[in-house]
Amino acid sequence: MISELLGTILGLAMLMIGANFLVDGAAGIAKKRGISGHVIGVTLVATATSLPELATSITASIDGESGIAVGNIVGSNAFNVGIVLALSVIIMPVISDSMVKRDGFFVWGATMLFALLALNGINRWEALVLLALYIAYVIYLSRTTKLEGEIEVGNRGYRALSLMFIGGLVLLCAGSPILVSSAKELATEIGVASSVIAVTLIAAGTSLPELITGVMAAVKGHQGIAVGNVLGSNLFNILMIPGIAGLIRELEVDILFSMAMIPAMMILTVLAVVLSWRKMGKFSGVLLFIGFCAFIFLLVQV
Repeated sequence: MISELLGTILGLAMLMIGANFLVDGAAGIAKKRGISGHVIGVTLVATATSLPELATSITASIDGESGIAVGNIVGSNAFNVGIVLALSVIIMPVISDSMVKRDGFFVWGATMLFALLALNGINRWEALVLLALYIAYVIYLSRTTKLEGEIEVGNRGYRALSLMFIGGLVLLCAGSPILVSSAKELATEIGVASSVIAVTLIAAGTSLPELITGVMAAVKGHQGIAVGNVLGSNLFNILMIPGIAGLIRELEVDILFSMAMIPAMMILTVLAVVLSWRKMGKFSGVLLFIGFCAFIFLLVQV
């Protein structure tokens, strides 16, 4: 079991480092090609912290491991709300604004749609709908949201940026199969479903970028980033990831997820959206953390 656990940790580490290199390289190349920081922010940077989840779910879909693909999505969204957002608002209270409310409604609606489609599994047409909705959302943001400042990419040349991009892509492509394979073996070793490992260990591991970003934003007093990080990541997870993974191979969703874990994740998400309508502080953070504990307790019971 030690080798499987070490393989899982190694795969997660490769995903973390690869995602960071890939985004930095791509953003740098785009800036040098004259693409605005606004466009880069809405596309590359906004999805950067969710690349590990995307790589993991795509690999799981290719391998026919729908349990890992879906479990990773559900677990990551629950972790983002119950740990990342909870810790962020405990550190730095957040006052809601119009953009938070707007994006909260988007996340709410997308989560409801995902839960509905997942009742009987997600076929390719449904995956296409999810993917199209995310693309439409990104286009909408690019036309209605004014980002502050430009993306900083340093003074690296094309060669260094290209090497970062390629190196990051290699790490993502190499790390995700290691993670999925090790997780499958670990699940078999300890006698649980692979989806359970996906909801817990893999989801927590691939959500580390969101956790680091959210906590650092809260510590530095960037309230908007702390909340927007979670809302944007959850929307990416719930639309983009099943959209791409479901196009590769139809996603089968077992009864455990369709009737228990997905509704539990949906309730936790709705709680976060409702709390975000007003000032979120220590009380809201503790409430979200309790909700996450209830989510894990339900997972153990079923």
